[in-house]
Amino acid sequence: MVKQDKTEIINQIRMTLEEVRDLPTLPSVAQEAHRIIDDPNSNMSDLVRIIETDLALTSRILRISNSAYYGVPRKIDNLKMALVILGMKEINNLVVTISVMRLFPTDSEYSTFDIPRFWKHSAICAELTVGLYEGLRMHPPSSAYITGLLHDIGKLILAQYFFDYFLECLRMAVDEELSLAESEIEILGIDHGHIGSWLTKRWNIPDEINEAIAKHHLRPADSPRFDLSAVVDWADRLFYLMEGRSPTEVAMLLEKDPDWNAWKGGAGFPTNRLVSMLYERLNRSLTLINILS
Repeated sequence: MVKQDKTEIINQIRMTLEEVRDLPTLPSVAQEAHRIIDDPNSNMSDLVRIIETDLALTSRILRISNSAYYGVPRKIDNLKMALVILGMKEINNLVVTISVMRLFPTDSEYSTFDIPRFWKHSAICAELTVGLYEGLRMHPPSSAYITGLLHDIGKLILAQYFFDYFLECLRMAVDEELSLAESEIEILGIDHGHIGSWLTKRWNIPDEINEAIAKHHLRPADSPRFDLSAVVDWADRLFYLMEGRSPTEVAMLLEKDPDWNAWKGGAGFPTNRLVSMLYERLNRSLTLINILS
């Protein structure tokens, strides 16, 4: 590949996100659901009315609502009942999850890019983001789940529209033992977090989520210790740390990790209990993945 100036590459990526007609667009039902959730004057009936315009989406929401993912003891027969029992925020999370996964289905063909594993990682990180806040004894922001879900969406844009660049970044990361974000900065001048935030901004996703996606790997030094981007970054790291390991092993590794100790400090539950809570979240997300696959 002929080397290009990084500014030229960044402009090329940005122009693609702004001008390409076949770029995936978040369905209007998901955008409208977000608007309703953020509007203090809206009510449950407004959300039901919007979601029911998409019969396939409604069907999937009811299927998940009646699954082990929520473990509700009574059958949920309709969307209004699901909203009453699960709450508007939970239903909105499902709307976005289902809608985005339909844009990039698991049977898409990307050589060297594993879409099913990507969505597994994303769904687990969404749960771990919420779980970390709870483990730190902090109230999760309403945007925590969706930010965790969409934090790596920029990778899909690179894989679909800039595959040669993406492959070069993957190779450099392996050959030089860099993180993918570091190799992207070296080659592209920008990382997948910022690319993803450009897409979610085009989708009219709230700024809080866009900013956290952009910064989840590369945060300014003066960022608040437990801001959303930092929690998503740790959810991302924990996904790989937890893979193939027991809760005891993960807790022991974290307790010896200076980065973890500097970040967590004395906040929240002890590390071993927090890790156990995260594994419960991980197992919960696997139920959702199995339903949506």
